[in-house]
Amino acid sequence: MFTPDEILERVIPFQFLARAQRARLAKRLELRRYRAGEYLLRAGERSRDVFLLGEGEVDCVDDREPPIVLSTIVAGHYFGERAALFDAPREVSIRARGDVAAYTLPGKDFLELVDTEPVFAQALANTLKVKQGIFLPYQRLYGRLLSLLEQREFLLSALIPAYRTLCPALHPLLEDERIDTDALAYAVARLPEGVTRTTFYYLTTDLPPLYSEPDSKFEAVHTKARRRAAWECMPSKLLILLRDGVSDISDFLTCLCLYAVEARKIRHRLRDGEVLRELKRLCEEPDPQAAERLIARLDLSPAEREGLRRIWPNDLARRLRDILLHHEDVALECDMQIDNYNSRASEVWVSQIREEAARLCDLEDPELEVHIISSNTHSVANCLSAYLGEHAEEILAWGRAQRPELTGEPVDERPWGAGWRDPRDLVYALARHYFAENPAARAEYEASEAHARRHLSSTAFTGIEVDLIDARKLDPARADPRVRVRRPRRPLLVVNVDYAFGQQAEEILANLLFVFGRRVASVNVLGKAGGLVGARGDVLLPPATLLQTNDELYPVPNRDLSGDLLRSLIPDRRVHEGPVLTVAGTLLQDRTLLHFYRRIWSCVGLEMEGSYFARQLTSAIETGVVRPEVRSRFVYYVSDVPLDPEENLSEALAPWEGVPPLYAVTRAVLRRIFAEHDEAGGRGA
Repeated sequence: MFTPDEILERVIPFQFLARAQRARLAKRLELRRYRAGEYLLRAGERSRDVFLLGEGEVDCVDDREPPIVLSTIVAGHYFGERAALFDAPREVSIRARGDVAAYTLPGKDFLELVDTEPVFAQALANTLKVKQGIFLPYQRLYGRLLSLLEQREFLLSALIPAYRTLCPALHPLLEDERIDTDALAYAVARLPEGVTRTTFYYLTTDLPPLYSEPDSKFEAVHTKARRRAAWECMPSKLLILLRDGVSDISDFLTCLCLYAVEARKIRHRLRDGEVLRELKRLCEEPDPQAAERLIARLDLSPAEREGLRRIWPNDLARRLRDILLHHEDVALECDMQIDNYNSRASEVWVSQIREEAARLCDLEDPELEVHIISSNTHSVANCLSAYLGEHAEEILAWGRAQRPELTGEPVDERPWGAGWRDPRDLVYALARHYFAENPAARAEYEASEAHARRHLSSTAFTGIEVDLIDARKLDPARADPRVRVRRPRRPLLVVNVDYAFGQQAEEILANLLFVFGRRVASVNVLGKAGGLVGARGDVLLPPATLLQTNDELYPVPNRDLSGDLLRSLIPDRRVHEGPVLTVAGTLLQDRTLLHFYRRIWSCVGLEMEGSYFARQLTSAIETGVVRPEVRSRFVYYVSDVPLDPEENLSEALAPWEGVPPLYAVTRAVLRRIFAEHDEAGGRGA
């Protein structure tokens, strides 16, 4: 029989601990003995102990009748770590084959080793990946997706089995007979509006000559929560222009798989000739009351019924009829180069940026300082806007009268609205509505901003808007006071690029760095991310990004962007520091993988672009395209928490939840940009 010291010295990853640490750990092990046929663990238990087998053998058993022995574990090995590591019930039962002696380590002690001992954690990671294959479902789906793209023409049904094996964290009811309306809402918002009746998708990275200038030939089709360039070529056939190699297509296809799985549940639940007849009549002769009476009679739970109403509030009867007739029969043709971004489109885009920037400042000026920001363009523009500062009280008064549901009730300490700590946040939240209802004010705003800012609208080929801002022409007195804008004496250009999507980020940043070269003083990435810790509205400050496809870690020093600064700007939210995971697609993540990256790599969040930005910046520094002292600042706010079982992932942040952290990270980055300029000797009067 192995002693505690012997088994810890023998077993990976425990053998990589220091001898003194193994000795301390040995004292915490508890010896347990079992007779032949006794169960050490039962499938479904929520226990968290980790077992090290000191003597005898145990069987891993599937308890279905008749029980099936899946494998046998012999003395000198450990088991049970997955329940502790992934916060999951026991997957199989463990039964003694004969007399057995096992040492148990409390799950909390095991997790403490994972959290505090990097060598232990990485050795464990290798075991989980190589020997236990926790990445196999992800690899099967990703590999199947790539192989289908190589075929060029395929049916969606060829991808769905691989999707089912993954069990994405965003699709918790995938194998449940209940309709997962939250997951369905997530997918529908990221698919073209015609998804319920489309049977053929033509996906391409470059429009063929026949389809050039598609807006003049086809009807554009909107996608609510993704910038997808899509057109209806004919009934049931959509043309979709992809902007990058794999990120966009993997996101699209996995959302389509989710939709197909849930549509099939709906179809099987409602399959009835009389229901189909009534739905046809309602589509031909709309009658809201009759539609409600029919939907109330359908075989749906109250939660399912309400969830479907939220997804399709205005035409649920027609959508249900589409689903009953569609049968998820979808064919796709993909005309794309997997590893290439559309270079011709990017060249045109970069030329436009160069031309507009040259109108603001001399690009050959040796004193020119360029700061690149990837964020939504409105948060940066709003913080630097003189118009919004000058008209803040007017906009707040309008909001109290016209948008009381957004402002909330005034109180003595917050007369602008009880739910808003900073009145400027409320001004920014109201501005879009204010300008929509006051065209003259919008025209005045645009005219007042034009001298300092050039705006490039997005195109179908990039989907990216750009603001070019000459900081010398800003009005520090009327800009957001918490940014602390100073008018620079030397030329300072802010290049604010709207969010790229996935791999597109690498090509976008590369072209910007080529344009501005050694004039670039900083690269700043800010936006939203899924949180692996904390709550919605919290802030993530990563020292590095981790690219999931190859587990490469890219440092992002954030040397002058501190947690203390962020906490001072948003004191009622938490700031979490740790790597962020760059994923190939949000629906390519199951709960096991997310727990793996949270525990093994201490990741605090996940997003889709950070590693591509960081990798390109590292390459540009190494090749001399930019100066080695260029600053990097990466900061995110949490938009959802996929590991929280109570999280409604399809529900967007309310303005009072999402606006404050967005503007906190924007102010932090802008404050450091102006402070950096001052420190470099460009302080204005």
